[in-house]
Amino acid sequence: MQNTLYIAEPVFSEKIQKFDGEASFPPIKKVGITTDLPHRREKELLGTISPVKISIVKAWTDIDARKVESMLHTILDNTRLDGEYFWDGNETLVDAVTDFIEAYHPEAKEVGVSDEADVAAATDAVQRKNSQRIYTEVIPKLDELSIKYHITKNGRGVRFKLGEYTFHLSGKTAGRYTLTIWSKTKSTEEALADFEHSQELSANGSEDSNRRARIPMSNLQIILESLTKYVQQHGA
Repeated sequence: MQNTLYIAEPVFSEKIQKFDGEASFPPIKKVGITTDLPHRREKELLGTISPVKISIVKAWTDIDARKVESMLHTILDNTRLDGEYFWDGNETLVDAVTDFIEAYHPEAKEVGVSDEADVAAATDAVQRKNSQRIYTEVIPKLDELSIKYHITKNGRGVRFKLGEYTFHLSGKTAGRYTLTIWSKTKSTEEALADFEHSQELSANGSEDSNRRARIPMSNLQIILESLTKYVQQHGA
């Protein structure tokens, strides 16, 4: 059978949710291939013993899956966590890979994948929790700082601009947040100086990336303190 390229993401099952309703995975994606049908591979990834479930998000056939996988792994190398797993802090990996395939491999055929019931339920629960946090915890604080924003389509994050910087603030595991900082004109060193608690993304970032820094998996108050100091010094 022809190889299939897929993108998957780890999610907690309902069993884990029963122990901790706040629990969710950080933004991680798996880019891999399978010689089996996507839904069969998903059942393998979901497993029957491990409490951690991995669900396939998108899959494609009618391409040289192994070659495309290798190319994507090279392109995404600066965000690689381990093996086929990549950090997706601003949650754009799926769209970026989809755009890449549509542009360079129009012959690819997307294969539909349906989620297992427990995975869908767990994912929906996590998304609802994160969406609620954005509206009840984040939005009021941004309003206080007079920061104009727009909420992402999935409702789990907000995007906004300050000066020459663009930001994505998203709610993740156990009530923690990640702030990713972009700029076309500011350097990483300037971003680190402008935003307290921020960290360098990678020692070897891609040349065409405007990502400069981030404050990862932090208490919301820490991120707000950093934003507040910038606004006080430079204005909204």
